[in-house]
Amino acid sequence: MDVTQIQGVIRTPIGAPVTSPQLNERSEWIVAQGLPAYAEIARRGGGWSIMSTAAIAGLVVRPDTVAAVEIFNGYGAGGKSLVIDRLFWHNLVSTAVIEAFSGWAQVTAAKSACAATLTAIRGNSGKAYSGPVRVAVGTTVVDCGWFPWGQGFTKANAGVLPTGSIEAKVEGRLIVPPQSSLCLHVVCSIVTSTFTQGASWYEEQLSLE
Repeated sequence: MDVTQIQGVIRTPIGAPVTSPQLNERSEWIVAQGLPAYAEIARRGGGWSIMSTAAIAGLVVRPDTVAAVEIFNGYGAGGKSLVIDRLFWHNLVSTAVIEAFSGWAQVTAAKSACAATLTAIRGNSGKAYSGPVRVAVGTTVVDCGWFPWGQGFTKANAGVLPTGSIEAKVEGRLIVPPQSSLCLHVVCSIVTSTFTQGASWYEEQLSLE
């Protein structure tokens, strides 16, 4: 009977010996997660976030050809993709009435680059951003299929200060290929409500099918 042996090398310290994974009596591989789920990918320095700073009015209809925020993947063909981790929307100004809102997003086909009107891309591990991603507000885009993400938010009949926010944990279910964009907007029950919004992503070299 042929025997297959699996070995692994401990990444640190340098020169660490080869070790063998442990199996139980049923030949099941014993694996235990040491760090929190996103610690390793954040440690590698490929995680980034952006959020708009100017208040943009929500829509009272489904989004179509206008994006409140557009995040353009400026890597060339065959380059890195943006693996979307989460999306978020914040109700910056509301009125003293009951209102509700939901966050919407789409990924476009390949397109021309948008102008970079938002440049404060922040690293998940404190690094400064030097990549080709561009972010703009209030852009015209092709409707490639908008969908709501996350749970909607309903505000009680009070207050005009900043109120609730929505977070959608995408966790890789949206991928922005090179030369394509992630687009965000808000659908709201009140035309005078305004929002800031943004996204977090990881930049990874992927084989896209």
